[in-house]
Amino acid sequence: MKIEIPDRLQLIKLPPEAEMTLFLIGEEMKNRRLINRLEQAGFDTAFAGADLSILILSLIGFDPRPDELYEWYSTALNSACEKVNPAESAEWKQGVFDFYLVLMERKGDVSVLQQNSSRV
Repeated sequence: MKIEIPDRLQLIKLPPEAEMTLFLIGEEMKNRRLINRLEQAGFDTAFAGADLSILILSLIGFDPRPDELYEWYSTALNSACEKVNPAESAEWKQGVFDFYLVLMERKGDVSVLQQNSSRV
């Protein structure tokens, strides 16, 4: 029996720990998107939401983690959140994965980026 594989199927090999990292990035993006919307509506969000940046950056392998890294991370996360809608599942998953690649690029891990350079 021959199985036909769709031409546009994107298969990507990721490290085993990437699944947890991708999940946390998705949760961080949902949280940040909510916090940003609440701030736009005029609410004080100083004590709202969870900050998963320490955990995410640690799992990616950033060590040390200077203040400049957190500033860059916050700006990049805000930008990533605005590009995608969590109601659109495929778009959301792609946005989470794209942010993961941005983090890997910042870290300088070219092995993951090289594996994904042939993506359509």
